[in-house]
Amino acid sequence: MKRSMWGITLIATAAGLWSCNGDPTGDLRAGERIIADPTSVFLDEGATKFVTVELVDGQGNQLATDFAAQNVGAGITVVEDPTFLQTTIGTRLPTQERFVVSGLTPSVSSFEVAAGDTILTVPVRVLPTSFAATFSTAAPAQNEVITATAPAGFNFSAVSAVVVGGDTGVVVSHAVDGSSVSFVARPGLDTLPATNIVTIIGATSSLYPTVPLTLPTVDSMTVAPIAALAGTGAPGSAPVFNAPAAAGSVTAIFDAGTFTGADITGDGGLGAQYYQIVVADSADYSVSVNWDGASDLDGVLCTDAACSGGFFLGSGSAQPEASILTLPAGTYFLAPVLFEGDVPLRITLTVTRL
Repeated sequence: MKRSMWGITLIATAAGLWSCNGDPTGDLRAGERIIADPTSVFLDEGATKFVTVELVDGQGNQLATDFAAQNVGAGITVVEDPTFLQTTIGTRLPTQERFVVSGLTPSVSSFEVAAGDTILTVPVRVLPTSFAATFSTAAPAQNEVITATAPAGFNFSAVSAVVVGGDTGVVVSHAVDGSSVSFVARPGLDTLPATNIVTIIGATSSLYPTVPLTLPTVDSMTVAPIAALAGTGAPGSAPVFNAPAAAGSVTAIFDAGTFTGADITGDGGLGAQYYQIVVADSADYSVSVNWDGASDLDGVLCTDAACSGGFFLGSGSAQPEASILTLPAGTYFLAPVLFEGDVPLRITLTVTRL
């Protein structure tokens, strides 16, 4: 009889402990959370990415559950991936799910993943892949300044670059508010005009103001091949260009190499080309001569029409030849001189006001 009573006492005690403490796994399940990989999504407009989710307890153990996507934001779609298998033998286990996120339009969006009462929000950023900039001309003349105006919701950063086809043009100025950028397209080396897509490097979107974007524009530009400017054989007939008036602005000149003018360096050069640069007011300027190919050019900035006085830009066989100079108001003659090698097909002259 005593043994029977003792057994009943043990059973009663165990039942009492169970009723006091409840589910012994309750503390673990209290820490349930959804884990997503990746935790946030960046994708291009028109692209897709996978997001894999799982439910874990307070100790990180995977829990079997059903997942659902809900409250899907604007600009995206989210669907379950029916091809997702978690094991190599083709068996789907109920501890994970994979969703396919598609970017429809540029947006700052999100969606929720729900597993019962547990919910996780996954941020999604859809980046634009192109935009519709407006150009002051779609068929610029050689050395014509082109102004590109950004569409609503976009800006040009202060370091934006413009690429027409495969050639990077010279940016000559930026609007203070970022609404436009002005540039000179680099003439091509082919014998016929080339129609190319224009790509902006360093554009920004109002959705992502701190993220620099490289975006092609939806419109193309026709650029003529390089041609020789008239009058470069002598200082008296040299084409005239104005130095930039605003700090940070640039005057850019593209020309074909001819080098039919007399050498002015006295060091055995093979010929020179001349350009008049009019400086309206005294300031510091960076003056540069660059060229295609491996020839050796000297850059000279003359202070008078006879080039009896002037400055060598750079030294030796440096490319480009460039110097920073303080120039009083007046007319100067910028002369690239072919010292050695073949005549370059294309030379580039820039004067930047500092």
